[in-house]
Amino acid sequence: MERIHIVVATNNKYVKHLAVMLTSLFEQTNRPISLYVIDGNLSSENKQKLHNALKSFQVELAFLTVEDALFQDVVVRYHLSKETYYRIAIPALLPKDVRKALYLDCDLIVKEDIANLWDVNIEKYHLGAVQIPGKVLRFEELSIPESTGYFNAGVLLINLKKWRDNQTSEKVLHYMRKNPEKLKFMDQDALNAVLHEKWLKLDPKWNYQVHRSHHQRFDPAIIHYTTDKKPWNSWHNPKFKDEYLKYAKKTIWKLD
Repeated sequence: MERIHIVVATNNKYVKHLAVMLTSLFEQTNRPISLYVIDGNLSSENKQKLHNALKSFQVELAFLTVEDALFQDVVVRYHLSKETYYRIAIPALLPKDVRKALYLDCDLIVKEDIANLWDVNIEKYHLGAVQIPGKVLRFEELSIPESTGYFNAGVLLINLKKWRDNQTSEKVLHYMRKNPEKLKFMDQDALNAVLHEKWLKLDPKWNYQVHRSHHQRFDPAIIHYTTDKKPWNSWHNPKFKDEYLKYAKKTIWKLD
């Protein structure tokens, strides 16, 4: 049975929401999983709490560190944090014998066995991702054809071998440094600009973006609480908020 390699990035503010997401994920699968947490200066207390939150699941947990200098001058906008950029460094951070990884944002709930996503064949592509539904006003500014679509970077199935062979991380970082004025959505824009003809469009159920739910009519396998309006800080559609609360109650963090 093939091991799944999952990568997340978090800081002290988001670590409890990461625990909620991971609880939902691990309850849906029996596949062996290696979990890599890219550490945004997590406290020792929160690292131990995360260990405790996951100890009932069969998971190998490792913390990874990114050099601050790598993302020292990046643009940070809206509700997002510097940690969102860490996914660019994944190919360099993971062991060289790991050829594929699944990156997940913290603000997700997983409702289906993640193995079904992991088993998607991306051998010919740099990554698999879900296209943002509806009208997206990024094509002209990023100089990419509208026919390629524009993906949300909260769920990325990454072909690590292709990234390493083609120095993809370096190309994305170069684009970010050369075009800071274009990065309305930070590294997501840079990833789309560099990889616009090199990604596989995944079934949209694997990244149901709730702020665009009026464009989507299907049952999600992953609920993604996009924008700054989260189920823990504002009103939310009850059917989406209840999914979050169901798993939040199973963690060792308080619901505040």
